[in-house]
Amino acid sequence: MEASPLTKSIQGHCQSDQMTRLHNSTHSVEDKGDWESKEVISRDGQTELKTNVFFASFDQCSNKAAGESACTALVAVIAYWLQLNRDAVPTRPEFDDLIMEGSSEWRKLCENDAYTYDFPNKHFDLETVLHADVRPIAISRDDSFVGFFSPEKFEALKEAMSFDEIWEGISRVAEDHDPRVYIVSWNDHFFVLKVEANAYYIIDTLGERLCEGCNQAYILKFDDSSLMHGKSAKEDVNKAESSDSKSTNPNDIGEIICSGKECCKEFIKRFLAAIPLEELEEEEKKGAVSYYSLHHRLQIELNFSYVLPSSFTSSPFSSSSPTSASSSLTDVCI
Repeated sequence: MEASPLTKSIQGHCQSDQMTRLHNSTHSVEDKGDWESKEVISRDGQTELKTNVFFASFDQCSNKAAGESACTALVAVIAYWLQLNRDAVPTRPEFDDLIMEGSSEWRKLCENDAYTYDFPNKHFDLETVLHADVRPIAISRDDSFVGFFSPEKFEALKEAMSFDEIWEGISRVAEDHDPRVYIVSWNDHFFVLKVEANAYYIIDTLGERLCEGCNQAYILKFDDSSLMHGKSAKEDVNKAESSDSKSTNPNDIGEIICSGKECCKEFIKRFLAAIPLEELEEEEKKGAVSYYSLHHRLQIELNFSYVLPSSFTSSPFSSSSPTSASSSLTDVCI
C-alpha cells in the first residue's frame, strides 16, 4: 500500500546523504545482487542501524511494477516463495520477478467487482487475498500474534499484548523450529518477516519504509554482524561546526542499543513505530486520542503462514497449521 501522509511529511533524515550512499554502492553491484553492509538512520534522527541490506531493482510503486497498493498480494506471493525455498532468500532477479508477479495479481483483483465493492480504495485485506487464492498459503491463528506498541502508555490498551511480548514468543521458538515466515500487518502496510535460528529477515516491497526517498524494495538481514546505537552528543556538536572538524572517531558513536538479531525487533520499534507512538502519547496527555487511532497506528499483527496441502479444504485462516509441531505460542497469543 502507498506510504502514509506521515511517512511523506517527515523530514528526510536519511533522504540526501544516506540515499546517495545506498544507491551509489547498490548500482555498482546491480548485476550480482550482493548483500552490503549499510548504515540507516531512523526518521526521528535518534537511532542508527548498521546491518546487511539487499535491494531489488525497483519497488511496487514503480511504473514497471504498477502495484501502488499491492502490498497484500505481494506478501502472499513472497511468503509462498519463501515457504517453497526454505533455506534461501531471493536473488535480485527473483526479487524483481516476485514484485512483478504480486503487482500483477493485485491488478487482477482490481478488475473483480466483488472485491472492489468491499474495497473501493483497492487496499485489500489479507483475508480477501488469501480467499482469492493468489497463492496456496494459509494463516495459522494458533501460531500468530496480535498486539500493540507500548500499550502500557495508554489507558484503553492496558490489557493488550505488547510488541515486546510478541517478540519473546517469536524468539522462543526460533531456535527449535525450521524457518518460519510471518506476514506482518501494521499501519496500512504489509511486509514479510522470515525467522531463522541464526538470522531474521525483513522483506518489504515499499522502499519508503526504509527511508524517505528510497524507491527500491529491500531485504534487511539481522544477524551477529548487526549493530544499533543511539545518536551521540558529539554528533549534535558536529552539526554546528564545519565539515572539516567533524570527528570520524568510531568511539564517538552513541550508546549501543542492541546487537545481533535483537536489532530486528528494535528496528520495527524505533524505525517504524517511534514517531506514531510519540504523537499518540502527546494526544493521550491531552485526553484527545481516539480508540480508532490507537488501533490504526499502534496495532501490529504477525500472521504465521504455511503452504496449503493439496487436500486441505478448510479456511485459509485455520486454528493451526497441519505441519507445525505442538505449539508453545498459544499461551501468549490473543
